[in-house]
Amino acid sequence: MANDFNDLIKKIKEATGSDKNLRISLSTTLAVHKPRIFAAGFDSKSTKIGNYSTKPISISKKQQARQTGRTFFKGGYAEYKKAVGKNPGFVNFRNTDQMYADYGLVGSSNKYGFGFQNSDNYQKSQWLEAKYKKDIFDLSQKEIDVLSDTLIEQIKKSL
Repeated sequence: MANDFNDLIKKIKEATGSDKNLRISLSTTLAVHKPRIFAAGFDSKSTKIGNYSTKPISISKKQQARQTGRTFFKGGYAEYKKAVGKNPGFVNFRNTDQMYADYGLVGSSNKYGFGFQNSDNYQKSQWLEAKYKKDIFDLSQKEIDVLSDTLIEQIKKSL
């Protein structure tokens, strides 16, 4: 009887400390987390991040995601985003898609998080959170639930 308990305890320890179970759970969460920010434009509290400025702006041709044939936008960044085909009507951090492509699961050996490989993108993310005064890259409650539910299911499968 004691051996049965010892075996079960060993399996539980292995399952809860499993790198594979953690990576599967985090990858599943990322599939919900990343679109919230870069497609839907919501912060971690499920409110819109914001709207693009309509204050007139000049953007050099080399800084444009797609060539618009002009550098001055009377309708501001909102007009520029519309001109390049990336203005859904709210902030979504997608211009050149560099941040979007770089954002994902980072780390190794049971020490993971969501973030950027490129430090410039990390700096941009910090600046954007300060600009909009919102926690954007934190997990939402829904994402925490996805993470915990997935991890529990992975542990159950391991037992």
